[in-house]
Amino acid sequence: MEKAAVKMRRYLIISSVLALAASVAACGGSSGGGRPGDTGGTVGAGGATIGAGGTTAGFGGATTGAGGAAGTPATNGGATSTGGTTSPSSGLSCTPGISPAIPLLSDFSATSWNATAGHWGTIGNLTGSLFAYPGKITDTTMTDAVDATAMNFVLSGNVSPGDYAGGGLAFDTCVNTTAYTGVQFTLGGTVAGCDLYFQAQTFDEKPTKQGGGCTASSCSAYPRVKLSTTTGVVTVHFTDLSGGLPAPASIASEVVGVQWQFQSPAPVGDAGQPGCTGIKLTVDDVSFVSN
Repeated sequence: MEKAAVKMRRYLIISSVLALAASVAACGGSSGGGRPGDTGGTVGAGGATIGAGGTTAGFGGATTGAGGAAGTPATNGGATSTGGTTSPSSGLSCTPGISPAIPLLSDFSATSWNATAGHWGTIGNLTGSLFAYPGKITDTTMTDAVDATAMNFVLSGNVSPGDYAGGGLAFDTCVNTTAYTGVQFTLGGTVAGCDLYFQAQTFDEKPTKQGGGCTASSCSAYPRVKLSTTTGVVTVHFTDLSGGLPAPASIASEVVGVQWQFQSPAPVGDAGQPGCTGIKLTVDDVSFVSN
């Protein structure tokens, strides 16, 4: 009840902010080609305008799906999403991209999660879909769901020894911002012994078949950071991330999603590399931060 009351107060505040923002300008995706220097294919149709069209009124834009093409734990890949579509003709554009009017992505309450459409987000602000991906080994599994009672995002599954899996939030529109410096979220549940990484999906590393700008064979090497805690409120600044493209100073100019990846931990002594059975991570109150 306390969480519901807090989220209702947040909704009233958000509604006021959005009403003011709507009177000034409408945020939306941009059509046309990719960013200067990109080697990816033409970004054609661009992201759909936020708040117009879509499966359900108010949740606009075609979803671009997943965490990237299959890869290895070293390159932090991800298989095709279980949520959203991956259309080669529906590209994202970061020129100009958008800077969301409010920092909240979703707290998975009724005000920022549309169960019918399978979309997270707030009307008039950034929206998108959820996804999960397994690794390369058959016994590795991962599913995504929203717990309507607890009002959080849940990633559940198993990771085989030497493998990985994960899931997250794909954006309908590229975020290109100077207002925000990172992402904050609340974690709970269990990672079942796996190492947990946070990754920012970037246009440079997202495959063209999923709306991004990467045509290389090593796509989906998203900038990442290993989390030192798997419970409580966590803040990750873009400058904390490393690996992949672009450089940390430019990540905020081309964020197209966020994800959490579980990786089988390194072996201890002669025991061999263990797997992770019974993962059930909860994610809540996902938002951008400006501090």
